[in-house]
Amino acid sequence: MHRSHRRARIAATLVATAVVASGCFGSSSGGSTDSGKGALVEDDGPPQSGGTFQVAGTADAPSLDPQKEPAYSVHSAVGAVYSRLLAFKTGQDIDYGTNEVEGDLAEEWKSSDDAKTWTVTLREGVVWHDKAPVNGRELTVDDVVCTFDRIKEIQGHALGLISNVESLTTPDERTLVFQLKTPYSAFDETLANPFLAILPCEATNGGFDPATEAIGTGPFVLDSWKRNQERVYLKNQDYFVEGQPYLDGYTTTIMPDAQAQIAALRSGKIDMITTLSTEKRQVDQLLSQVKGLQKSQEAGTTQTRVYMNADKKPFDKVEVRRAVALAIDKQGMIDGIRAGGTVTGPITPSLFGALPTDEVEKLVPYDPDEAKRLLKKAGFPDGFSAKMVVTTGYGETIVREAQWVQEDLAKVGIKVELEVQDYATYAGDTWPNGKYDIGYGLQTPMLTANEYLSTEYHSQGSRNWSNVDDPELDAMIDAQKAMSDADQREKALQEIDRHILEKVLTPLPLYVYDGQTLLSPRVRSWNPHPDYSAREYQDIWLKQD
Repeated sequence: MHRSHRRARIAATLVATAVVASGCFGSSSGGSTDSGKGALVEDDGPPQSGGTFQVAGTADAPSLDPQKEPAYSVHSAVGAVYSRLLAFKTGQDIDYGTNEVEGDLAEEWKSSDDAKTWTVTLREGVVWHDKAPVNGRELTVDDVVCTFDRIKEIQGHALGLISNVESLTTPDERTLVFQLKTPYSAFDETLANPFLAILPCEATNGGFDPATEAIGTGPFVLDSWKRNQERVYLKNQDYFVEGQPYLDGYTTTIMPDAQAQIAALRSGKIDMITTLSTEKRQVDQLLSQVKGLQKSQEAGTTQTRVYMNADKKPFDKVEVRRAVALAIDKQGMIDGIRAGGTVTGPITPSLFGALPTDEVEKLVPYDPDEAKRLLKKAGFPDGFSAKMVVTTGYGETIVREAQWVQEDLAKVGIKVELEVQDYATYAGDTWPNGKYDIGYGLQTPMLTANEYLSTEYHSQGSRNWSNVDDPELDAMIDAQKAMSDADQREKALQEIDRHILEKVLTPLPLYVYDGQTLLSPRVRSWNPHPDYSAREYQDIWLKQD
C-alpha cells in the first residue's frame, strides 16, 4: 500500500466545530489543557458500544450538497455520511493535523515514478446506505466517475482540486487510474480532501436531490433532518470498518444562543459545545462547576480574515489594501478577544511552505502612520467610507472582531459601516458572488498550501472571491505544483506568501486563534482532524454508567 511519507505537520486547532454547523472553520484535536482541570480523559477502554452523542450547532446547513456548497456547515453535516477515496489519519497516537493519509474507500493507491499517473484500488464489498433509490447496492468505480464528472459539470468550489486531472479511466471493476496534466507528488492528499466525497450515481443523475438528502457509505446514516431544529444520524450497520462505529448514533441540535448551549451542557442534555460563541471566563466557570467536564484547548488552524473585492473601488488599489492591512492591530485582537492565537500569512503556519510568523509580522506590521501615508498616496488623504459585511452565523465573537477592525480602520480615516447578515445570505450569495466591497469572517482551514493558493489567489481559482488577477502570481502558483524537490518547493511557496503580502493583500489573513471544546464526562476517543469532516465520529464512544 502506498502511504504518504512526507513530514507529518502538527496543525493544532481552534474549536471542535466538526459538529457545529455554523461556518468555515475547523475542529479541535483531542489534546490536553495547560492545567489539570478539565483535561481530556485518557481512553479507559476497551470501547463500549451504544449511546447517542448529543451535540449543539449554532446554525443549520443551508443544503446537504457537498459539491455545490462550499460552506463548512454543509460538509460537517454530511462528513460522517459520505466517504472519500482516501482520508487523513486520526487517533490518540497520531499527530493532530498530520498530512499522512490512509485508505477510506480505497484499499490501495500508488503513483508512477513521474507522479503523473495515480492508480487507486477500491475496497471490496462496500455498500451504500440502505435508502431509496440506492437501496444498499455495492459501491462501483462508476460512482467515482459520476462524482468527478458532476464536479466538472457544476464548476464549483471543488473544481480547483481536480483541475490537474486530464483523465479518469476504469480498467476493471475495482481500479481507477488518474492521469494528471502535470506531476503532483501530493495528489494523495488531494484525494483525501472532504470536498471530494464520493456520491452514488443516483445523486448525480436525478435519482435523488443531494441538497435535501444524503446517501453515502460512511459510518452514520442520516435518519432525519428538521431544518433549523435538528439532524439525527444512526449507526451504519453495514459500515466497512469492522466493529465500528461504536455509537448508536448522534444528534446535532441547532441552538444559536450560547447561553442555551451552556444550560444544556450543565443539565447533561448535550455532550459537546465549542467556545465559538462563549468567552474564556465562561469556560473557566463551567469547568469549576460541572464535575468531570472535559476541556480541549489547542492553537488554531482557522484563519480570521479581512477580504477586499479587488474589482471594487477603492479596494482595486493595492495601496488601499495595504493601508487596511497596516491599520489593524492583530496582536491586540488576539490578546483582547481570544484565548490565544498566532499571526498568519496566506499559508497557515502549521502547513508546509508557510512563512515564519516573525517574517509575516515584519511584512505586514501594525503601522497606522504608514497606513495614513498610503491612503494619501492613493488619493484619499481624508480617508473614505465603505460597508463591511459580517455574519452572525459564526457566533458573537466574530462580530466583536469585526467591530475591533471597524475601530482600527476608523483611526486611519476608513469609516466602515457593519452590515450584519444571516449565514445563508453571507456564505451562499454575498461572499461567493462578490456582492461586497470589504468583509470580515473566517476561512475554512484548508489542508495544504496548494489548496489555499490555487483556489483563492489564482485568477482561475474556484474560490477566488476577492477577484485577484495577478499573472505573475498565477505563474508562481502553477510552477510550485510541478516541483518534486521538497526544499525547492518550500522556498517557492514562501516566495508566493511574500508576493501576496506585498502586492496582493486580499484575502488578508490576520491570525489563527486558539479555542476550547467542552465535552461531557462520558465522551471518549475525541480525536478529529482539521479537515472539517466528521469521519472521526466512527471512533467516539461513550462511557456507560
